[in-house]
Amino acid sequence: MRYTPRVHLDLHRHLEGSHSAAALADVARELDLRVPPFFDVAAGRFATAAELTRVTTVTTPSDDPAAFYGCIVAARAAYVSVAAIAALAERALREAATDAPAGAELRLSLFSMARTLIEHARRPWRDVPPAEFAAAYAEPILAAVIAARDRVVAATGVPLLLRLGLSRTFESAPHYQALATMVTGHAAALCGVDVLGIVGGADREPLPPELRAILDALRADLPDLTIHAGEFAGADSVDRTLALAPQAIGHGVRSLDDPAVVERLVASGVTLEVCPTSNRLLIPSAVDALVAAHHAAPLVALQRAGVRCVLGSDDPEPLATSYQRERAIAGELGVDLAQLDADAAARWRALARA
Repeated sequence: MRYTPRVHLDLHRHLEGSHSAAALADVARELDLRVPPFFDVAAGRFATAAELTRVTTVTTPSDDPAAFYGCIVAARAAYVSVAAIAALAERALREAATDAPAGAELRLSLFSMARTLIEHARRPWRDVPPAEFAAAYAEPILAAVIAARDRVVAATGVPLLLRLGLSRTFESAPHYQALATMVTGHAAALCGVDVLGIVGGADREPLPPELRAILDALRADLPDLTIHAGEFAGADSVDRTLALAPQAIGHGVRSLDDPAVVERLVASGVTLEVCPTSNRLLIPSAVDALVAAHHAAPLVALQRAGVRCVLGSDDPEPLATSYQRERAIAGELGVDLAQLDADAAARWRALARA
């Protein structure tokens, strides 16, 4: 009998990757954002949603994430004011509520949002003292996004969670520390902390010691920890991530490279947040190798091994996907949807208790 999906929970979705071309076009006109790529100076008109789609969406698989990050940067160009960020956040949250009617969790890259806002003011962000960075830039953004979330939840009845995202690029320890200290005052409005991003070099998913110290301090107020690992790096990145006792790992599909790591995942009960389209587009060679080795899609192989897995849309706009599309893809791949929903429901209950 065909399984009928009952739990529509998007448990890995990034706010910065949720700005649709239509939302960007609308907000650009509403707020008169006459900056590229939203305004064509030569033609004297605002770009259409179709035109913006071409610069904010990647559809060709590549092991080089440059094109993907280029799409994120293009959309981020709209972060010219707190009002603009708030308008885009509210639109993205409404679209998430429609896409995942049982609930969604969105990661908030607050450091990069504040840095972008400062750069639009033509001020080098490193020249901004850490305390000012946190209080004058990051905190107003955070308050605006939380308020937007609350309005959308009140209007739709769909529960939407926000998680603080900290990048492992870790550009400035003092600025990160000031931001983390500020965030503790808003802990009640957040569901946890996420470590995200990749860096160049041999280790693409590092965990700098100073960042680990900040994570340890934050867990007193935000105990639920998720970490991106096993995506652009191998099973060893998942193995060392488990040492930090996270509740979930973003992606983690390359844990399949090492049976011992898979066994640790099963024993620990840590949940993997798997995003099929994201992996197919951003790490195609690794996915092809996993499919060849396990004769199944990574999500299917992980389920067969007994690993807890949930589904995420990741960055739905630059990846031209949605949570509903990911569910359809999961069904086509042979994923056990009943088990997927059971794991999602269990993870959601844990988040509600956090």
